[in-house]
Amino acid sequence: MARVVGHVDVDYFYAQVEEVENPTIKDRPVVVCVFSGRTEDSGVVGTANYVAREFGVKSGIPIVVAKKRLQGKDPVIVRMDHAKYEAVSDRIMELVRSHVDVIEKTGIDEAFFDLTSSSHGDYKIAAGIATRIKNSILEEEHLTCSVGLGRSKVVAKLASDAAKPGGMVVVPPETTESFLGDLDVIKLYGVGPKTAEALGELGIRTVAELAHTEAATLEGSFGKSLAHYLHEASNGLDADPVKENEAPAQFSRIITLKSDTTDPEEAMSQLAAAEADLRSKLASKNTSFRTLSAIAILTDLSTKTRSKTFEAPINDLSTVRSALVDLFSQLSESVDREFRRVGIRVSDLSTDTSQKSLAEFVERL
Repeated sequence: MARVVGHVDVDYFYAQVEEVENPTIKDRPVVVCVFSGRTEDSGVVGTANYVAREFGVKSGIPIVVAKKRLQGKDPVIVRMDHAKYEAVSDRIMELVRSHVDVIEKTGIDEAFFDLTSSSHGDYKIAAGIATRIKNSILEEEHLTCSVGLGRSKVVAKLASDAAKPGGMVVVPPETTESFLGDLDVIKLYGVGPKTAEALGELGIRTVAELAHTEAATLEGSFGKSLAHYLHEASNGLDADPVKENEAPAQFSRIITLKSDTTDPEEAMSQLAAAEADLRSKLASKNTSFRTLSAIAILTDLSTKTRSKTFEAPINDLSTVRSALVDLFSQLSESVDREFRRVGIRVSDLSTDTSQKSLAEFVERL
C-alpha cells in the first residue's frame, strides 16, 4: 500500500484571522505585530497579508520598517492576540483531526497528517479527503489553507508550499522525482541557511543535484545521520512517521446556521448532525468529558461561550442535552446580536471508562 502523507498550512494565519473578524480590511495591507513595549513602534512583524507583502513587508522585519514601506498605503497595524489565534487554531486542528488517520501539529497554523489507511494508499481518494479538509476549514472558519500530499513529510511540505495561497498540490509517488526537480535545496524540510550554504560549497544547489549525490559523499561535511537524511529527503523517501505529538485537549463541532437566530431550540435543531458526529467521535476514542460548552459566533464575528463542568466524567453527550439547551439559552439572553454560527465543545477529556451514570453524580456550574 502506498504511503500518503499530507501537510496543511493556513495562509497568512494571524492576518487572515483579523480579516475574517473585520472583512472591511481585507483589501488593505494588514500587518500583525509583536510590540516590545519599549517605544510606540518597537517590535517586529509577526505576519502580513499578501497585500502588505507586495510592498516588502514580511515576518521578522522591524515594525518601523514595515510602517515606512506602507506609508500612504492605508495599512492596518494589529497587535498580536495569542489567545484569539490559539482558539482558532484549536478549532482548525480538531477539524483536520476529524478527517484523518493521524495528525501531528507542527505550529499554530500547520500540521502533518496521514491518510494511508483511510485512502487505502489511493491518491485520488486522498485528494478527495484533503479537499473536504480544505472545504471544512473554509466553511467553518472562513479561512483558506494550502494542502500538499506526497509519500513523505518532505514531499507533503514542499507540495503545500507550492500550493500557496489557498491551493492543493498532489504528488503521487511516480511524479515525485519530477516534482522535486530543480527546487533549491533550502526548500527541503529541515534544511536551513547554514546547511544550504555548506551544500553550495559542495556544488549542490538543487534538490535534484542532492538526490544524485551519494550519502557517503555528504558524510564528511554533515556527519552520517544528517547525510543520510539529506540523501533520503532529496529523493522523497523520508520515512519519518506522522505521530500524534499531543493528546487532543478538546473535541468540538461548529456549523454555520441557515439563517441568523437567537432561538436556542433552532440552534440546537441545526446542530443535530454535529452533535451526532461528536457523540461518535467520543465513542470511537473511548473518551469522556467533564466540561460542556456552547459556542456562538455572532453576526459581528465575535465569539461567545457558556460552559458547564460536571463532577464526574460523562461518555454520552445525549445525557446532557438539556444542559446544552440551557447554555444556549444563557448565550441568547446575554448578547444583543444574532448567532451566525454555533457549536459544541467538550473538554477536560479522559479515557477512564469507570464513569458512573448521570444520576449518580452532582452537576455544578
